[in-house]
Amino acid sequence: MIASTLDVRYMTVPERQAIIELLATPIESNADVATEKGDDALGMILRSVSSAMSSAAGELAVADIILTESVVLRALGLLTAFQCRHARYPVGAVLH
Repeated sequence: MIASTLDVRYMTVPERQAIIELLATPIESNADVATEKGDDALGMILRSVSSAMSSAAGELAVADIILTESVVLRALGLLTAFQCRHARYPVGAVLH
């Protein structure tokens, strides 16, 4: 649902903040799984990105719509990369 209907340029500030926080959660969960499965590099990247997204969500949503859009699209890319490398694990409710 998100990937097909997402256009952060037309979202309100609280909606932009929520989408960043919403995407950060499964990225953090995927980081734990990746590390557990020995994919340390992906786990480290996912954990770093999730932390940065969570920390900056409010500021980012207010300050820069284009950067927010870029962050959201890259977050979806990381979720896709995880799914490609670890296909046994569910994508999560955030992408349905």
